[in-house]
Amino acid sequence: MTRLKVGLLVDGPDVPKYVYDLIEWARGAREIHITHLVIHERPACSRSSRRRLRDIIRKGLASHAQAGLWRLKERLESRRLARIEAFQGYDRSYDCRPLVPAEIRLNPQISASGFVYRFSDEDVARLRQESFDLLLRCGTGILRGAILSCARLGILSFHHGDNRVNRGGPAGFWEIYHRQERTGFVLQRLTEELDGGDVIMRGYIPTQDTHLLNSVTLYAKSFYRLRGLLLRIAQTGELPEPEAHYPYTGRLLSTPVCHQVLAYLCRQIARSATARVRRALRYRERWDVYFTDAGWRSAVMWRGTRLIHPAGHFLADPFVVSRDGRTCVFAEEFVFGTGKGHITAFEISDGIARELGTALQESFHLSFPYPFEFDGGLFMVPESREAGQIRIYECVKFPLVWRLKRVVMRNVVAADTMIFPKSGLWWMLTNISQTEPHDCSSELYLFSATTPLTDEWKPHPRNPVVDDPLSARNGGLLVDEREVVRVAQSPRIGSYGAAARLFRISRLTPEEYVEELVSNITPDFASGIHGSHHFHSNGHYSVWDSKRWERICHADLSKPRPAPPDRAEVSLRSDQ
Repeated sequence: MTRLKVGLLVDGPDVPKYVYDLIEWARGAREIHITHLVIHERPACSRSSRRRLRDIIRKGLASHAQAGLWRLKERLESRRLARIEAFQGYDRSYDCRPLVPAEIRLNPQISASGFVYRFSDEDVARLRQESFDLLLRCGTGILRGAILSCARLGILSFHHGDNRVNRGGPAGFWEIYHRQERTGFVLQRLTEELDGGDVIMRGYIPTQDTHLLNSVTLYAKSFYRLRGLLLRIAQTGELPEPEAHYPYTGRLLSTPVCHQVLAYLCRQIARSATARVRRALRYRERWDVYFTDAGWRSAVMWRGTRLIHPAGHFLADPFVVSRDGRTCVFAEEFVFGTGKGHITAFEISDGIARELGTALQESFHLSFPYPFEFDGGLFMVPESREAGQIRIYECVKFPLVWRLKRVVMRNVVAADTMIFPKSGLWWMLTNISQTEPHDCSSELYLFSATTPLTDEWKPHPRNPVVDDPLSARNGGLLVDEREVVRVAQSPRIGSYGAAARLFRISRLTPEEYVEELVSNITPDFASGIHGSHHFHSNGHYSVWDSKRWERICHADLSKPRPAPPDRAEVSLRSDQ
């Protein structure tokens, strides 16, 4: 087997952690061989003290105020980052020479602006002699000239931003500044056009609430995705087909000026102060569940009936099932005092919901109790992410007696799994996180099998079939004789479960997955709510959820849960 020969274009032997981790991974990959560090060091500045003083006067006080505010922002945000275990070491550099066999040092010809790097014919010839399959740009400088074609497949470089929206930098800043719900990245084969190369990979993360966290998360996700792409290139010997080029109408972004950094800091301080006040006053986001006796196509959400639950608890992720002449709602019941959820059942009769009790409880958190039928039996796939598994439970006695039937995946961080039959196969849609800190909201994975009760699910060749935090995470499934519609959660910055979208699955085969947006669910159907991320229907009843801020007393967090009443009516009309 021929290994993919790769060189790394770097500023020096000391590299950031995400580059170091890539090198360590490649050492264990039989298909990839990183053979050289290609170092293009920036010449040391030789300006005199008099010239530096002239630069200070020319740039003015505003520029230096901007630099001071930026350093303040970095110090404040780095404190939070230091508390996240997955990002330990991201503020340091690592000597990668012990991991890479050889190095080549180049002397770049740097433009007057200090940004554009060109290389002599001699340097380019040295690179051509090594017969690299691929060069990865992991340093600074805008590369121009013959160096762009000195490797068989060219030079690949990340742009940490969605190049259809934001070009320039700093990475991950402008998405927060402009309140964009997602932050993108592209991997491109470099051409002479700045941030306009041939895009061969694109991905996204949910925009985080601070710049430093957003940028580090972006680098971690993009470099992880690069691993899979390198393996694919090694197997095929070619780059993937690039995206088509279209005009870019935006401006090239640059380092924010003083008033923009100040505005960002003020917004962050206000956000932090609001969060502190809410915590001090014991305000929590509390989810509620609603139902209506109508199919999903004719559901009028403001007419919904809201289920009552005790203080210190919330209900979310509802699913409705009709069986043995009874209609029951299964939902996550989260207990604030324990920080853990279990599955609770309600029975609907004559427009009234009666709580039946706990249907499923484990030592770990459970939510999203997705039900399906198979061979006459009823099964449930609750989210069991804390256990690192995807589990299927079988209903022994409807609706409160369940037993574990099969663990279909192990050692996986997966959320909101849905299993359903179509076109002679069983399909599994699940949200899997591959990077830390774990984020199950950005990627949707598809698997197929001939039976749902198996641990041999075949991954779809287009995985992840959805790579977008605005639509990847599952929020329910709607099935009738006409179509299959996937409900997808849609977040806002700092707000999980802000809204939902409905996507019709128009193409589902072992080779293809295509879905089309058909509708939106926004939190407009009740007063005081600011989120709704789930919708389900069995054709006769429909259920959904919403969230609002609510003050939770300390006594409500610690007192035991009351037993469900025998025949009391425990539902309530919505505020509207």
